[in-house]
Amino acid sequence: MSGKTVVLGGSGAMTSACVYDLYQTSDFDEIVVADADEKNARRLVELIDDDRATFEPVDATSADDIARVLDDAAYVVNGLPYQFEENVLDAIVEVGDLTGVDLNAFDFDAVLSRSDEFAEAGCSLWFANGGLVSTIALGMVGCDEFDDVDDVNFYWGMWRLLSQTTAGLTDTVTYEHDPNVDERARWEDGEVINDLPPFSQERTFEFPAPIGEQETYVISHPEPITFPKAPIAQETNVDRIITRGIWHEEWAEYERTLHAMDAFDADPLEVEGGTVDPLEVAQSQVKRAGRQRDAEWKAPEELSSETEWTPQTILSSEVTGTAAGEAGTAVYHFEQPFPFFDGNEISMMREYGCYVGVPLSVTLQLMAEGSVDKDGIFVTETSGMDAERYFEMMEARGFELTEEQTPPKQAATSA
Repeated sequence: MSGKTVVLGGSGAMTSACVYDLYQTSDFDEIVVADADEKNARRLVELIDDDRATFEPVDATSADDIARVLDDAAYVVNGLPYQFEENVLDAIVEVGDLTGVDLNAFDFDAVLSRSDEFAEAGCSLWFANGGLVSTIALGMVGCDEFDDVDDVNFYWGMWRLLSQTTAGLTDTVTYEHDPNVDERARWEDGEVINDLPPFSQERTFEFPAPIGEQETYVISHPEPITFPKAPIAQETNVDRIITRGIWHEEWAEYERTLHAMDAFDADPLEVEGGTVDPLEVAQSQVKRAGRQRDAEWKAPEELSSETEWTPQTILSSEVTGTAAGEAGTAVYHFEQPFPFFDGNEISMMREYGCYVGVPLSVTLQLMAEGSVDKDGIFVTETSGMDAERYFEMMEARGFELTEEQTPPKQAATSA
């Protein structure tokens, strides 16, 4: 496992953990943190303190500049905001012979339509990576308990205060609750049913502490669209798939307030001779608060002093089905470690983001060693990934997988 690896947007809240894990666990010759944020990128490189880690500035608005940074690389991690996706794809094809993972999970049809182009250029790209790899793997191991599956329920428990955020996370949460978004979906009897209203499809689910029992609701995640492509989903004849989530009550109150004030469809307001968008104003304040509190790198125990719990995301799956004629339910929870950065001074959102960053590193290393060997552009469900091996690698990094099982576990191995 050798070669130059470039992590685009490498000092971000989600990708910093990827860079740190590559430093800790990979044999890559060079790990390039390519970012426009030179201050944080250099600070991350200094924290790693390894000759393999270097900084390179990059202009994400230019496909040519991205290609410049990727020149001579063997591997790439794309952690740039989704609006730069086309530039990244163009640059990868231009350079050619690249193996990579991509955090973006938007514009599926447009991205996957370029798969043949990537294959011709000798490139392989694992799309919709990050935390989605974990939820899909949770669904895979759950389905593997049964002969036939009725329901696969995915859950995202996102537990952080309103001011514990980044610009990208703020945009994502707001997008999840936008009534004009038609991507909230469930899969049922072979069809995708989308355009589900925000806060709908409620279901009570109990997460591990500190989240506990919550009323979850549908969110616009792609599992209902992509999980049917998984071989295990097809083998077990899955009937229904849906993804639900819950945020800390501060976020829930914020989003419900935006709905109550009709912010998503409000016309711009005239203020002192100019116009402002009410939704953008609200988002801007949340983002500003996030920037202010995440600007300082501190010891882990000082990152969230106002709460008794650590900001985190807990991922879960709940699969119901039958094995050897006996009905049962398999519930899996996947929790992130704390601290991930070995007690070094870091920002809170970089600690929080390890549930996204570490899967990027693990999957890239699976590709580098040949355990996942696919051409073109593909997703987790079609990657051929061994879910159990994936969880073994994540647990070796401090993540915790727990199971709540009611009969059967393949009906006690078919008795």
